[in-house]
Amino acid sequence: MADDNKFLLLFFLLSSSSLCFGSEHDIPCLKSVQQSVIDTDGVLESTWNFGSETVGFICQFTGVECRHPDENRVLSLRLDNLGLEGPFPQGPQYCSSMTGLDLSNNSFSGPVPTDISWKLQQLTSLDLSYNRFSGSIPQSMSNMIYLNLLNLQHNQLSGQIPP
Repeated sequence: MADDNKFLLLFFLLSSSSLCFGSEHDIPCLKSVQQSVIDTDGVLESTWNFGSETVGFICQFTGVECRHPDENRVLSLRLDNLGLEGPFPQGPQYCSSMTGLDLSNNSFSGPVPTDISWKLQQLTSLDLSYNRFSGSIPQSMSNMIYLNLLNLQHNQLSGQIPP
């Protein structure tokens, strides 16, 4: 009987820690993204308020789509048409449940990170269109095995999309 109770306790501890895992990493993920972009229109600054401690508060942020409104786990970041600038944002790899990233129709510039497949290996959709990304398309994109949608049009990228 004591072994059954220990097993149940261990089970509940492990299952509750996975919920915390998403929250613990997704909030720093979004903070890092916010700090690494130039937000000339103040959209992220005005809508991404990290002062709340309520469950699911990040799901109310502009461009943040969550798996469930009662969890702080990012499913996708849809930051299209927000007037954002700068290099490829820092931190999205820390959103552990993220499967979609849309940075289209902004003014991001510079290279696409060469280690993008390592940073964003769970992505099923990636839209970087209508920006000013430059340089070659990273060969490592071929390692993004879950990627179903890739949009790179209207940038200054060179080379071919890897097989």
